[in-house]
This record gives sequence, structure tokens and C-alpha cells, in this order.
Amino acid sequence: MPVWFAKLKSLPRIHLKGRFFRMVRAEDADEILSTGPSFAYGGRYNKRGEFGALYLSENSQTCNVEKLRQVGGRIELLPPQSMGIIEVAIKGAVDLTAEKNLKALGISEASLTDAVNRVLPQAVGEAARNCGIRALLAQSAVALGKNLVIFEESLAHDGCHVRVVKIEKLKV
Repeated sequence: MPVWFAKLKSLPRIHLKGRFFRMVRAEDADEILSTGPSFAYGGRYNKRGEFGALYLSENSQTCNVEKLRQVGGRIELLPPQSMGIIEVAIKGAVDLTAEKNLKALGISEASLTDAVNRVLPQAVGEAARNCGIRALLAQSAVALGKNLVIFEESLAHDGCHVRVVKIEKLKV
């Protein structure tokens, strides 16, 4: 078991509150809070087929760059998209953008944002979920902003409130 595993449990939990963003195919706008795609395909902090997570970005620019990464930066490959503004209030999150937390774990931001290797962030996500952490605030691997990763079972927890404020169809 990695050294950081036991240390993860002792990291301070924070209460996150704010507005975040998510882009989905326009045809999926009614299910903008679904964790199904991350369950089916996996994500930076969850392995495919093991559990789902809701991935949100702190601003629309980060969200847009994250979506473009999925198609290799080729905007012409994106089907019509919708952007949602999501209001979040969640207790029990861990901030992986805080240098002191990364230092306590003995891992670097670069190891969590590696363009190819997702082994460490997926292991961190699984361990965090298993020790009762509700969400992770993490640096985007492709943009300057941050992402919020909410584990699927946390969405039903009374310490987590997620509400769609607005959804707009984007012009591509």
C-alpha cells in the first residue's frame, strides 16, 4: 500500500460552496448531472466500470478546454454541446490544489496532471472515496483552472447539494 494512502484519511475536509460548470452533448442536457459517462469511460479520478463521478470545472473556460481535450483539440469533432451552471454545496471534500495537502501525501501536482498516466490520480480517487471523502478539488490537467470531482454516492448524501442553475445550448 502506498505511503500516501494512510495520510489521505487525515487530510482536512473542507466545505465547498459555489458555482461550477459542465459541458455535455446537447442531446444529454436533461441528464447533465449524470455520472454514467464517467462510469462507462473512466476519468482522471475514477477507473472505468468501477464507480462514477461528476466532473465539474470552476469556470467555463476550463470546462471548454477539458471538453476539447476529449476530441484531441479538434472542435469540428464535437457534436452540439450544452453548458450547465451548477450550484454546489458539499461537506467532506479534500483540496488537492493545496500545496500543504500534496506535501502531506508526498505527491506532486505534476503526478496528478500527467497527460498520459492516470494510475496515480485514479488510485487517489478510489482511496478517497473508500475513506469517506465526498469530493476532490483538483488542478485541471489541461487548463489553468480547477475541477471538482464529486463521487457518485455523495450526490445522494445530505451533506451534498447539487442544483442546476442554468443550461444553455452552445453555438459551435
